[in-house]
Amino acid sequence: MGLFSKLTGGADKKLLETGLPGRGIISDLKLTGTTLQSGNGLVQRTCIFTLEVSLDGKDPYTATCKQRFPEVQIPQIDLGNTTVCVRANPDNLEEIAIDFDNPPPVVHSAGPAAGHSAAEILATGTPARAVIVQSQPLGKVNPAGVDLYAYQLTVMPEGKDPYQIQVGNPTPPKALPFLFPGSKVPVKIGSDPNAVVIDWDGAEAEAKQ
Repeated sequence: MGLFSKLTGGADKKLLETGLPGRGIISDLKLTGTTLQSGNGLVQRTCIFTLEVSLDGKDPYTATCKQRFPEVQIPQIDLGNTTVCVRANPDNLEEIAIDFDNPPPVVHSAGPAAGHSAAEILATGTPARAVIVQSQPLGKVNPAGVDLYAYQLTVMPEGKDPYQIQVGNPTPPKALPFLFPGSKVPVKIGSDPNAVVIDWDGAEAEAKQ
């Protein structure tokens, strides 16, 4: 990449072509004083993006990049929610470029630590109830290929005070009818109160009663 392009926030073309594809959630955006306009095109402002990056089989991590972006589209970026395609240097994963021309790919999440998989919690956890406050697909699948969703839950353990958590859970197709605010579902709680897994088999059985 040429020096002028680098100074004005031009994306690294080689990195866009050969980097590892992943998903990036824009968590912070800082504007610089550098702008560029080619001909009658849109004015592009050089920005410093901070992203939570997810690559296949790896835990999410934070990385930053300096890149141009159309100035008129900056207000459309919703920090913490706008998801973009990123490319990471396989030799230095913190070196990334945002690929604005392609949609973010679905990535495989890293495997859970021993004793913390959804299957293990469902098999050995403490039964409880929960209310789904909000749910959203993460654009990721677990090692078994099941879609992962982010949930905000109100967990109601028997004999204890309810509490709210945010958690990621595998969500098979049979779970889709239950994904609405206020939906009450059975869950299992692991040794950590925040390790909560929705029991979709149990929810399906209850619905058939």
